[in-house]
Amino acid sequence: MQFSGRRKKLIGSSQNDLYDHCLQFYGQPPLENISLTEFETFAVERLKLLKTVENLGVSYVKNSEHYVKKLEELLSSPTMYVQGGTSEYEKRRKDHISHFILRLAYCQTEDLRRWFIQQEMDLFRYRFGDLTSKHKTDFLHKNNLKYETVSAEEKKSLKDKLITSSYGLSGITVEEYDFYKVPFQDALDLVRTRKVYLLAGNAYIPHHEIVTIVLNDFRTRLSKALAVIRFFYFLFFEEIILFSKNALSGYKSKSFIML
Repeated sequence: MQFSGRRKKLIGSSQNDLYDHCLQFYGQPPLENISLTEFETFAVERLKLLKTVENLGVSYVKNSEHYVKKLEELLSSPTMYVQGGTSEYEKRRKDHISHFILRLAYCQTEDLRRWFIQQEMDLFRYRFGDLTSKHKTDFLHKNNLKYETVSAEEKKSLKDKLITSSYGLSGITVEEYDFYKVPFQDALDLVRTRKVYLLAGNAYIPHHEIVTIVLNDFRTRLSKALAVIRFFYFLFFEEIILFSKNALSGYKSKSFIML
């Protein structure tokens, strides 16, 4: 299967750039051909992963300690989707391609789009929270979210204000945790609920709240992308239906009844 029209010169270096981080916004579509076998396998395994995320969200309070622990256990299982691949590159490739395959199946109706966005957001939230401080900063910069990490000196000088304005923080946590300096207009939800300190047009966001900003961006990008794919889906309806039926015919799920 070919994903776009301009290819061979781009694949070498572009593929390496595409997978240079363990987490993605999925802004760039795949640049390679894949077999129908891979198409089917990737689609079914991604769907199983998202159904697992959905079921955990029903069984546990989302983002609670038990929820995160159970999700970590399931995702680290050798039989789970994210472990597929013989190398870190293969895991990232599989994650990337499978996400785009399911976009085709879940762009068709509002209910399908809403379900897909919610499960992808829950999975993204867990993965982002699991990153080290350095990897979080690298991810933000790679995706042009150039939020500045507040220095130790500035945290010390603003310590009392950060404690007062940020929920659940003490002097010890202020020193230990990262804060990010974000333009206040990018953090309106947190500003509205008075969860952050404001100074000179910037919101000082503690590490556990930066995911709110990143998730909003992720949701916006994915929603727009699904709207674009929906347009092309109906433009090339017969061709996509043929692929979908062949690839997913062996997997029983209400989500694919309409295919």
